[in-house]
Amino acid sequence: MKNLVFLFLCLVLGAVDGREAKACSTLMVGRSGTADGSVLMSHSCDGDVMGLVYVMPAQSYPPGTRLPMYWNVPRPTTYAEYQANLRKGFDHVGTLEVSETYRSLILAGNLESMTTGGLNEHGLCITIEFLPMREGLACKRARVGPNSNHWTTSLIANGLLRTRTAREAIRLIGAMVEEYGFLYYRAPGAGVALPIADDREVWLMEIFGPGEDWTPESGRPGGVWCAQRIPDGEVGCSANRSRIGTVNLEDAEHFLASSNVFSLAEELGLWIAGTPFVWHDVYGGPGNRSNSLREWRALSLAAPSLDLKFTDNPAVDRYPFSVKPDRPVTVPKLMEVMRDSYAGTEFDVTARAGFRVDAGRSPLACPWGPAELFELVGVEPERAICTPTSGYVLVAQLREALPDPIGNLLWFAYGPADTSCFIPIYAGVRDMPDTWDHPANFTRIDRQQAQWNFRLVQNLAQRVGYQAAIRDVRRMIEPAEQRSLSLQAELERTAVGLFREKGAGVAEVFLTDYTVAAAASVGSAYSELVDYLMLKYLMGDPEFAPPELPRIFAPAIPEGAK
Repeated sequence: MKNLVFLFLCLVLGAVDGREAKACSTLMVGRSGTADGSVLMSHSCDGDVMGLVYVMPAQSYPPGTRLPMYWNVPRPTTYAEYQANLRKGFDHVGTLEVSETYRSLILAGNLESMTTGGLNEHGLCITIEFLPMREGLACKRARVGPNSNHWTTSLIANGLLRTRTAREAIRLIGAMVEEYGFLYYRAPGAGVALPIADDREVWLMEIFGPGEDWTPESGRPGGVWCAQRIPDGEVGCSANRSRIGTVNLEDAEHFLASSNVFSLAEELGLWIAGTPFVWHDVYGGPGNRSNSLREWRALSLAAPSLDLKFTDNPAVDRYPFSVKPDRPVTVPKLMEVMRDSYAGTEFDVTARAGFRVDAGRSPLACPWGPAELFELVGVEPERAICTPTSGYVLVAQLREALPDPIGNLLWFAYGPADTSCFIPIYAGVRDMPDTWDHPANFTRIDRQQAQWNFRLVQNLAQRVGYQAAIRDVRRMIEPAEQRSLSLQAELERTAVGLFREKGAGVAEVFLTDYTVAAAASVGSAYSELVDYLMLKYLMGDPEFAPPELPRIFAPAIPEGAK
């Protein structure tokens, strides 16, 4: 039976539809726009085969320590190239003065486990968005990027490991860009957006290159950057095109920027002094349907009363930087948004004529899936906020009123949001289970790894008959997430009591024990769910089907803490 199951796995697992954009989506909510006064940020990292979450411990260094800075370019595109890079070793590209680093939950992905986001012990959260960039801005001599394969040259990792607040992170990242030069490690011709949040503020920082003639010896900044704060009480989004418009440097509460914001644009002929200066037009690419449609959907879900319009002209479909939500935003609401595939709108591809049968939708109707299926039925897929290219999805919940280890957490899910279950991972967590925090095995299907089972469930659901399979998957996910959310208040009361009576260390061990148990329960259920879906939908014989859907058991609050 195991060999037969493995054969079915090989047949059902295919590459994600090549027409799907390998990109990301982020929503950011100021704290007076949320139901509980938290800063909220949701994000899907969509460009990686499979993601990774692990804890990087804090570290102290003697005064004056200068660490070597490393990276390895060009980045590998195959496993063989990755192995060759490992044999070659890193390139030494500079030195970095560091006195200490903070413990951080590091999010990463792809072959080389490059850093793509995270949450540190002080509640600072950073994520990433690829941005189109005007030609002539990229520079091959630059030496730092948002997500390089060594933390010393990764802007995201440096922000998490070396700063406590969003403003500190923006200033540090900006200083590194100016000193060492910006080069997007994964896509050298691209710019980047870094959504950055703490428990008081959330910002969108955008970075572009310095121009192809820049050198470290030039004395000029090695990039151009601007950060705009999402106003308290409002919701902003980013979907892989520049979102910052008019820049008001006199408003220091909402704008931070490099000194060359205007001068570089004039120097490179991107802007004429005296004419209107619109950041996204000067430095960013125009974007396309997949960008503006996701922006429209995200902001419309937050504020349907605005009745925003989509015209399919990216130049026309420029939406407000942020909007006031019709209702206070919650964690479950953001989970729902991250699972969105335009259901109930004219962009819902499962309602198109090609997926229609006499009784309604075809059992095969799905919002994404194999290119061959869409070509067969004559339906063009839409790039939705939810996508099968996600390596992980998160909702960051950041609250100033609670101690840092307890008030700040990621609701985290491996794989695409529609088939994945969110679990809470607190800033105080010191470790993750081995089955969760090791890089995905790219040489074989590894059923012991959480990433593989989440990915298998997604691939199976979209290939065995999505309409029925997704109902089964959601019947397993929804009760588990509801239980986790309902237990949150009691869990945190207990943790706060431990924090006050016995100190931060005891509270962190408590939260670690709970998270490890939650991850183990979800991981075990997803392993069973892979078998359930294969036996129910692939074997073709009802006697193989398990009698009951797997269940995710909510971990009990550790007894020793009570």
